[in-house]
Amino acid sequence: MGDTEFLAHHGVLNMKWGVRRYQNKDGSLTRAGQKKAKKMKDKYTKLTGKQLRRNPTKKSSTQKPKQKSISEMSDEEIRTKINRIKLEQELGSLSPKKISRGKAFIDKVAKDIIAPAATDVAKQVVKSKLADAANRIFGLSGDLKVHTNNKKK
Repeated sequence: MGDTEFLAHHGVLNMKWGVRRYQNKDGSLTRAGQKKAKKMKDKYTKLTGKQLRRNPTKKSSTQKPKQKSISEMSDEEIRTKINRIKLEQELGSLSPKKISRGKAFIDKVAKDIIAPAATDVAKQVVKSKLADAANRIFGLSGDLKVHTNNKKK
């Protein structure tokens, strides 16, 4: 860059980072925002000759008809709705559920490795406690003492 070329930022003096000038945190406009929006609306009207609508109307083809309450429905309409729901549930139960590869891997590891290891640990703990209880109840000690896994301690 030469002496005359430089990068400059023209921000708002003393304005904090992340604070919006024209909009509150809830999305509503501040007074300054309302002024700016009115100015922009007036500019648009002058340029195009059209008025901006606050809430544009939706086309009637995209609107869903309002659903009736059960008391307003006829018996035939209720039967039709129930049959539709049953068919959707049936279809869902027939199609296989897609499981991600990660979940499938975790399920396999849990089933093939973790569950057997936990079972073995639980068996060893139960044997150890039973042996300790038998030794205490019968007063066994030394060579007569009951050991788990046929090992002497």
